[in-house]
Amino acid sequence: RLAASPVLLCTCPQRIKEFCTMPVRAVFFDLDDTLVSTSAHDRSAFRACVELTGLRRPGSDGEALVAAYKRQLSKAPWDPEDKVPISDWRAQLWVAALDEIGQVTAALVQPPSLVASTSSRRASAAELGAELQHRFDEVRLGEFAWVEGVLELVKRLGAAGLRMCVITNGHSDVQHPKLKVLRASDLFEHIIVGGDEVRAGRLEKPDAGIFLKACELTGVAPMEAVHVGDSLSSDIAGAIAAGLRASIWVSLGSGLVSENGPCPDFTVTSITELPIVLDELGCLEGPSLS
Repeated sequence: RLAASPVLLCTCPQRIKEFCTMPVRAVFFDLDDTLVSTSAHDRSAFRACVELTGLRRPGSDGEALVAAYKRQLSKAPWDPEDKVPISDWRAQLWVAALDEIGQVTAALVQPPSLVASTSSRRASAAELGAELQHRFDEVRLGEFAWVEGVLELVKRLGAAGLRMCVITNGHSDVQHPKLKVLRASDLFEHIIVGGDEVRAGRLEKPDAGIFLKACELTGVAPMEAVHVGDSLSSDIAGAIAAGLRASIWVSLGSGLVSENGPCPDFTVTSITELPIVLDELGCLEGPSLS
């Protein structure tokens, strides 16, 4: 495995040569854990769910419930047939998590009526599942915000004449509420949601097509665009497959890149380091951004 420095160039000499032949005219951004610290907001929301579990079922292990829910979520984050509303689907995942830890038939303290029958307690578990999902969404969206410095960064890039597009994977009914609370359309002219592409019969990242769609929207050739995101498998692999000028990885963890996996052209620890990378490319039109 290769260790990544805060700003790391790890391409072959031919790629470095190609970097300097055309100006960068567009920047594509991932959303979650790139422009927004989604994982941190998720942790806040899950803490709220642990607290709610303690109120509704004193003595229950809220941490174990959240861990079980995450396992359920990783297996099926939404209805594969896209028929069940996302909130209902994820409420069912909470019930499945309760079942996994043996808590489906435990009695609730709230709502006030304690019921004796198993069927009634299963109904109460469904109520708790819906309440937990509502609480998660409420807390996460309530604090959802751009990473500090993003607003200034986007304004600087726009002033430099760069065109921008957000490319975000995820279910439409999960991503659009995030974008709405951020007022993302006020900041970005072009936004592509992977879930919308899937509903239209296309593919989301890492499919090259979604990056090429961003090129069409911004009016640039692939070699005139760079993409920045936190996922090696989706963002970096997709940018490489689409033939973009450069792939820029936002490393949130160890900064290690697998020798056999997609290798980003640059690695940064925060989206706010992007101007350093654009200057490093040496082919920006106009004054330095860093």
